[in-house]
Amino acid sequence: MRTRIQFALIVAATAVRLSAGSVNVDFTGVSWQTDSSGNLIAPYYATVNGVAETVYCDDYANDVYLGQQYTANLTNMGSGNLSETRYGGLTYTLQTATGSTTYSAIQVYEMVAYLTTQFGSNETTNGLVQDTIWNLFNPNSGNTNIAPPTLSSNFYLYAAESNYTLINPNNFYILTNTGTVALTGQIQELIFAPEPASMLLIGFGLIGVSLYGRRKLKFQPAQ
Repeated sequence: MRTRIQFALIVAATAVRLSAGSVNVDFTGVSWQTDSSGNLIAPYYATVNGVAETVYCDDYANDVYLGQQYTANLTNMGSGNLSETRYGGLTYTLQTATGSTTYSAIQVYEMVAYLTTQFGSNETTNGLVQDTIWNLFNPNSGNTNIAPPTLSSNFYLYAAESNYTLINPNNFYILTNTGTVALTGQIQELIFAPEPASMLLIGFGLIGVSLYGRRKLKFQPAQ
């Protein structure tokens, strides 16, 4: 029986902003930390267009496996266009310290981005942060038969609601497998924030794919 690995959001900060496009992703490793339910939690590791990145998970409803290689849509969180993301077309009603509030998808993505900055060296704390991330996209996702781990407290949820405006969404990128943005039966979604140097390398990869596609079109024989 194969081990289920829950991941999905890659995050890394940079002043360089990539254009939308598709990238090649190779899921290369996990930290082997777990939450209280035994799910493998972030940080995870992947290469994006051959560049090594640390990645974080927002998508409990799907799976990704060590060594899995695939093509993903690359979406800048600050672009305002979430059409190629898994959860961008939904709204979310979340518990707050004073009741409940409805948030847009971009606000919840920004909450996840904030929470990825809260991972540290303590496995127990990391498990609580990861479980909060998994719960953020579940309440209104339509995945009624898939329940993420029950939160032991709302501490990190309330922290995300209070502090998500402190992050710069332009620094965060979402990786969603190409082909469909269905909620289930897919590869887990990833979010990452690379260093400027690695973003340049990824960007060169996007340019190379673009030029190759144009060259193919240019020399395509007439039918």
